[in-house]
Amino acid sequence: MLRRLAFPLLLVFTLVFALSNQASAVDVQGIEDLIHSKEVSKIQEAIDRLESHLEQQPNDGEALWLAAKAYLYFGDRITDNKEEVYEKGKAYAEAATEHLPNSPHPHFWQASLMGRIGQTRGILSSLFMVRPMKDALERALELDEQYADAHWVLSQLYHQAPGFPVSIGSKKSALQYAERAVELDPDNLEYLLQLSVALEYNGRKNEAITILDDLLANPALQDDPELKKDVETQYAVFTK
Repeated sequence: MLRRLAFPLLLVFTLVFALSNQASAVDVQGIEDLIHSKEVSKIQEAIDRLESHLEQQPNDGEALWLAAKAYLYFGDRITDNKEEVYEKGKAYAEAATEHLPNSPHPHFWQASLMGRIGQTRGILSSLFMVRPMKDALERALELDEQYADAHWVLSQLYHQAPGFPVSIGSKKSALQYAERAVELDPDNLEYLLQLSVALEYNGRKNEAITILDDLLANPALQDDPELKKDVETQYAVFTK
């Protein structure tokens, strides 16, 4: 009798365990939708949901890097305690790299949050972060060469960092990484904006302005007021 029951009981326990794991998994798409809304209240909701989940499953690497991303988006849209918010996000990203070392996402968000902290403090006060940021982005690309966001952020890093001998700043590298990001995702408006910045940085202002003209005429830009403002600001700088 016991032998006959063993397999059915094992099957029941397996199903219960699988359903329990499924029920406790983080809702990645739902969280991403809240973050990408770029609305502070919705990003805060994403953070609350992630941190509630992480209280129960502190080693969930996917939830950890999503929390890092949420804190970056949140920090970008508040005025007080920005560095503290970015530091908290960076801690989540670092934890995520331990639990998902072979996923590009934790490394990318770790680097991005280091960049935000550097921008908040000022580049000259944050030069020590440049190399670790570069290393994290290059690690993301080792894991996935087509990770377009990593190319995009590396372009920004090479553009904003001072050049040799102070740091790694490079006009050529800034342009190469911007071009690669656009090659991977030619419809991404943020990548196109960075490409225009990199072109102007390399003395190709007319090409940069042409890209900005196209961006300003793109109906999709109207759906992102924050990015539209950035494009308009860059256009004013390049055409003054």
